[in-house]
Amino acid sequence: MGGGHNDNLLKDPAIEEWTWMRQNTHRYFKINKRTTPTLIAMGLIVPAALLYTAVYTQDTVKFAPKVKNSWAEAYSEQK
Repeated sequence: MGGGHNDNLLKDPAIEEWTWMRQNTHRYFKINKRTTPTLIAMGLIVPAALLYTAVYTQDTVKFAPKVKNSWAEAYSEQK
């Protein structure tokens, strides 16, 4: 019921090799002139930008409810 029905399909060796290389990129990664800018951007610039955004916009958004009394004050007034 659940599989083994692709015996008639032809496998393209180029696609199979590409899939295997895509799934195992960690085995063949090397630091060189081509990969260094990407490493610097993804490892330093993006985290630094996120940190800057988080730190300097921390108190600009107010999540306080827009009601006169909080739920605790309203509950205490009922008693």
